[in-house]
Amino acid sequence: MHASALLEQRAKKSSHCGLAFRQWGSGPALVLLHGSAGSWTHWVRNIETLAAQFTVHAIDLPGFGDSPDVPAGVGPDEHLDWVAEAISAALASDGQRGAGIVGFSYGGAVAAAVAARIGPLARSLTLIGPGGFGEPVGRSLPVRKRPADKADVQLLREVTAHNLGLWMLLAPPAVDDAVLDLHLANLERSRFDSRTIGWRPTLLPDLQRAVCPVQILWGDGDRLAHPDIQQRRALCLAARPDMETAVIDDCGHWSQYAQPLAINALLLDFHARAATDMAADTAGG
Repeated sequence: MHASALLEQRAKKSSHCGLAFRQWGSGPALVLLHGSAGSWTHWVRNIETLAAQFTVHAIDLPGFGDSPDVPAGVGPDEHLDWVAEAISAALASDGQRGAGIVGFSYGGAVAAAVAARIGPLARSLTLIGPGGFGEPVGRSLPVRKRPADKADVQLLREVTAHNLGLWMLLAPPAVDDAVLDLHLANLERSRFDSRTIGWRPTLLPDLQRAVCPVQILWGDGDRLAHPDIQQRRALCLAARPDMETAVIDDCGHWSQYAQPLAINALLLDFHARAATDMAADTAGG
C-alpha cells in the first residue's frame, strides 16, 4: 500500500469554510499548504515525522483535491480571505491559539498571504520554493503536452515523468515510480489555474506584513526559482532581514519530497522554537 493510502486511513477528516482538512498527531498546530496541481499528498513524506511533534493540518486548497471549485467571480483576494478564514476556523475548532504555517510553491504565496491576514494567530511561517514574485518572464521549461488519449498509459506515464523531472524533481523518475501515480491523481483533481495567485507580486509585501518568524527553503536545483535562487533570496532578505533561509543540496523544486530528512529536520527545529517562544510569552502574561 502506498504511503499516501496509509496516511489517508489514519487521518481525521474535517471541513472548514467548505475546504477539506486532514489531521494527524498532537501538540502545537502546524498547517501545510500544497503547491499547484497538487493536494495534501505533496506532503506524503513529511506528515508522519511532523505529526510526532505537532498536530498537522493538511489542506486541499480551493479547486484542488477534495475541496470545492472556486466560484465564478471570486477574485484572488477573496480567494485568499477564504483560505485564511478556513484556517482560523480549523484552529478555533481544535482549541489552538496559533499555528505554524508551511507553504510549498504556489502554496507558499498563499501561506504568506494567510500569515499577513491572520496576524498573531500565525506563530511561524515556512515557505518552500515559494511563488508570489510576479510573472516569471523569460523562464522557459520544455514540458511535453499530455496525450489526449489517456488510454495510452505508457505514453502518459513517460510524458508525466519527463515533466516532473523538469518542474518538480532533478531528473525524471522511472515510469513505474509510485510518484507518477500520486502526481497523476493530483492532476485529475486540479481545477484551478494557480497562476492567478502564484504569479502576482504579493510575496514581499506579505512577508513585511506578517508578524511571525519566517523561514524560506529552496532546493539547490529548483528550476522554478527564476532568474535564480540567489536573486530571490536577496529580495526576501531585503523585505525581512530577520528571516532564516537554507538551500537544500541535491534536489529540485519539490524538495520536501526529494529530501524529506533534511526538510523535516529544518521544519521541526524552526517551528518547535517558535512554539516554545509562544508558550513562554503566554505563560509570562
